[in-house]
Amino acid sequence: MRKISSIGASVVLTVAAAGAVLVGSAGPASAGCSHSHSNVDSKFGQLFNATNVNIRTGPHTTCGSVGYGQLSHTVDFHCFASGDRVTANGKTTYTWTYLRDVTTGKSGWVADALLDNLGGNVAC
Repeated sequence: MRKISSIGASVVLTVAAAGAVLVGSAGPASAGCSHSHSNVDSKFGQLFNATNVNIRTGPHTTCGSVGYGQLSHTVDFHCFASGDRVTANGKTTYTWTYLRDVTTGKSGWVADALLDNLGGNVAC
């Protein structure tokens, strides 16, 4: 089950052109960016709730970005997993959804606070 909190954090990131403020806390230095996932969620559509959303190699704010999601992009959710805490659009989440941005062909992890209805529904 997903947990939502209003707890503050120490690192503030800004999503360009969206006006959304992300508050995230980086995971431990040993947090790996490789995380298992499978395509078990059927959510599909224009599901980003901000622009220039980082699609990352793992469910952590320290993982590299492979591209950026936009409000107009169509995405295919695969599954969700626990990761770093991220706050955006007044929501704080500790879960991330693995997805494929159908518009760009990029696949990776996005913090659920940056996705409609707080991301995917099926755990990895």
